[in-house]
Amino acid sequence: MGRTMSFYDVRDALTQPGCAVCRLKTDSADRFLDSLLWESVNDPEMRHEIRQAQGFCHEHAWGLIRNGASLGVAIIMRDVLQSVLNSMEDAQFQALPSLSLRRARESLAPGQPAAATAELVAQLSPQAKCPACAQAEKMETIYLSTLLDHLLGEEGLLAAYESSDGLCLPHFRQALTCVHDEEVFEALVNAQRAIWEQLLGHLSEAIRKSDYRFRDEPRGEESGAWLRAITALVGTRLGQDRG
Repeated sequence: MGRTMSFYDVRDALTQPGCAVCRLKTDSADRFLDSLLWESVNDPEMRHEIRQAQGFCHEHAWGLIRNGASLGVAIIMRDVLQSVLNSMEDAQFQALPSLSLRRARESLAPGQPAAATAELVAQLSPQAKCPACAQAEKMETIYLSTLLDHLLGEEGLLAAYESSDGLCLPHFRQALTCVHDEEVFEALVNAQRAIWEQLLGHLSEAIRKSDYRFRDEPRGEESGAWLRAITALVGTRLGQDRG
């Protein structure tokens, strides 16, 4: 099977701390935002896509903050804010008749959304996914497929995987849903089990050395195991140090 750029991306990411796919997914979103800010701020199709999404999700909106980006961000946010204001222009409170069934339901369940404001709420809701999330998820699928397609075979990725921190639990589950070959399944599961068993040992050692009787023992590979365990179970936090 031919090697693509994604193969080399995965291979290189496996040499870095944490889940390789988390790292690559975050990097792909960062590259998307860079390309947007420096090349595509005034692209009509991209501007429409951003308006449909009501801008960006919380993480990627704050990810727009980078040196020299203030003008591009201002242009994007003005466009989105104008779209939001346009949606509000003819907003009306849709009062319900006092004897209506929906009014009765609301009185019995006050926590449910108000029908009188439902139309405006719908207009102010995103009609598309955050563009950076969409790009990141597209690349996430490509990188997982690349890992599985090239895990075995001569100069495959298995050795690099075994020497890495493996996948985080969410990406491991996602990878398993794409496995259709028993040999790949066994190699992936065995490698991931060994990685997590080693991490479990490091956690146990860190806990043991927290005991006053062993506190003077020198620290070893167990240092930082608690942080690695969080990453292993939930994935890399966007923006955390991945160096």
